[in-house]
Amino acid sequence: MTRARWPWAALPLLALGVAVTSRHARHLPRRIPPPGPVLPLPDGPTHTLLSGPPGAPPLLLIHGSDGVTLDWPLCPLWPLLDGAYLIAPDRPGHGYTPARPGTPVTLELNVRRLTQLLDHLNVPQVTVLGHSYGAAVALALAARHPERVSALVLIAPLSHPARGLTRPLAFVPLVPGLEALLTRALLLPVGRIVARIEGRRAFHPHPVPPMWHTLMLAFSRRRAQVHALAGENRTLGRELAALQAHYPALTVPVTVLAGRQDRLSPPTQHADRLTPLLPDATQLDLPGGGHQLHWTHPHEVAGAVRAALGVASRASGPPDA
Repeated sequence: MTRARWPWAALPLLALGVAVTSRHARHLPRRIPPPGPVLPLPDGPTHTLLSGPPGAPPLLLIHGSDGVTLDWPLCPLWPLLDGAYLIAPDRPGHGYTPARPGTPVTLELNVRRLTQLLDHLNVPQVTVLGHSYGAAVALALAARHPERVSALVLIAPLSHPARGLTRPLAFVPLVPGLEALLTRALLLPVGRIVARIEGRRAFHPHPVPPMWHTLMLAFSRRRAQVHALAGENRTLGRELAALQAHYPALTVPVTVLAGRQDRLSPPTQHADRLTPLLPDATQLDLPGGGHQLHWTHPHEVAGAVRAALGVASRASGPPDA
């Protein structure tokens, strides 16, 4: 086949890729239905998983970048959090929470959506559990609205601008031709490769749980989530550079959990630098841990959460008679 005919020969394959990618996104809610209500918040509908008695101490769970809230009930940490009122939203652009077209997904956008969610649920103050990018959101929430946060538990936090934080792939959606090729035609095969590579990095030195891999393939290979992930990644470095100036003023109790073999948010670049800046912080180092500590070290995470909820309950005092 001559070189001039190659583009034409590829058209049927690209068209097939577009059709299959569209079908994948269209049928996802039928294959994996949203487990919680989609709440009508001022900034847009927000899918939120709610579990436990509403009168119990509230715990807000914030998932990481390219994650979804379904990650929480699938991981072994979830059943260890009984006794708390669990509030676990899909962040904007992730899972079943859409992001408004043209609106960049930033820490500020996440904080605004979370405060609207707490208002909607009539929760004045909450303990926050944040993972990775979700830990950065938790720090931003505490910095902007300290009255809403009673304690923080941060798993493998991203806290400082660091080398390698921004990925080259984050800029692909800014190029119209490449964006269309990636997100409309090649997303399923390319996404499968990326999910395998990133999964191994995320769970290192542990094996990737099949359930997590299935979830990743289902949700991360959608155009909306690719755009949300790329937008977050492009802006995170400068957002963290601005946020770190607020760390010394965060007076809430903070527990930082760091996997010493974490390849996505290495403790030497994040947790080890964050903890000394916080007035009331404790760091728990897990020598055999990686990035996904809520999957691989659930009992250690649950212990930190229970301690934080206990501090929050004592601080709030006895209920009114």
